[in-house]
Amino acid sequence: MDMTPPRAVLVRSARGIAAADRLPSNVGRASRVHALIDALGLGGLAQVVEPAAATDAELAAFHSEEFIRRVTGSDCGGGSDCGGGSDSDSDGGSFGLADDCAPFAGMGEHVRLAAGGTLAAAAAVVGGAQVAMHWEGGRHHAARARAAGFCYVNDAVLGILRLQDAFARVLYVDLDAHHGDGVQDAFAFSRRVMTLSVHVAERGFYPGSGAAADEGRGRGAGHSLNLPLQRGASDSRFARALEPVLAAAVGSFRPQAVVVQCGCDGLGGDPTRALNLTPDALVRAVRGVLAWRLPTVLLGGGGYSHANAARCWARLTAVACGADVAAAADVPDHAFLADYAPAFDMRVDATLAPDENSDASVDAAAARVLAALAAHASRSP
Repeated sequence: MDMTPPRAVLVRSARGIAAADRLPSNVGRASRVHALIDALGLGGLAQVVEPAAATDAELAAFHSEEFIRRVTGSDCGGGSDCGGGSDSDSDGGSFGLADDCAPFAGMGEHVRLAAGGTLAAAAAVVGGAQVAMHWEGGRHHAARARAAGFCYVNDAVLGILRLQDAFARVLYVDLDAHHGDGVQDAFAFSRRVMTLSVHVAERGFYPGSGAAADEGRGRGAGHSLNLPLQRGASDSRFARALEPVLAAAVGSFRPQAVVVQCGCDGLGGDPTRALNLTPDALVRAVRGVLAWRLPTVLLGGGGYSHANAARCWARLTAVACGADVAAAADVPDHAFLADYAPAFDMRVDATLAPDENSDASVDAAAARVLAALAAHASRSP
């Protein structure tokens, strides 16, 4: 029997995909992602691991017991569906279960499987896999006792905590258009986790955090890195800001494992109208991280054009498996082919939206973070 750990693991199950499909912000997205992965023949390049649902004890590594009871439905008659009641009451509202995180049928199942999938990905790299992917994960806004920003659980935090059982230092990189506030706040006082988020930061853009001056607290000072951009950033300016900071972070922090949240709501044409990227930007970033040859977990996240999210994460799946899918490649015939009209290829083009950034502004954003890294490194014992 070959006991060599697999290079790449893809965490998924029919049950987990169905649960993710019910998420109100992304109805049907997970099915489209995995159907395209399979249509391209990528599913066979990775070892597929079916995740178990996270237990209350596993969720309680980060979330409060009261929040777990509420979000999994165990305090509203049992079962996983707690979507029948109004959330105008003080109980639901106090846990963030309103507005963008209103309860829905299957909420508990989604929470347990989103968390369980990321825990399984973390376990895979602890077990020797080079990279593990969980595209239904990456819910990065939820707090210890509050749902937020379409995120009913913070699986990214749970995954990092699991990695800490085996690795002394974990680097978290957030590529989503929105600041990874829930993850940053969870580890703001920690020296063992460094968070790096590149995101849009302007008045009125959710969640309104992630300023360059936000560098961590107490023992964690210098371990929260933020690269705020203006709307419309292109692939080249995204890379220009991110790459020098990534290089400096890995050099100074010396992580033993990496988690990358690969939210693709920064793609051109996404309804958020935030950045103006193509999947090439995320492919380039993930390739750079994988070149470090550290145990790496890749997670999903935002992305509200479901066909484009599928295109992006299918290409990242190929990269993680040591393969490549060209942007010009045709989308193979499969159940959701009509979603890829009119071009029926893997390309996601940038739009004509103006880039409100300049080379000088992204250089300045990177320089602020590099200066903060150097200053804190000089004060470290």
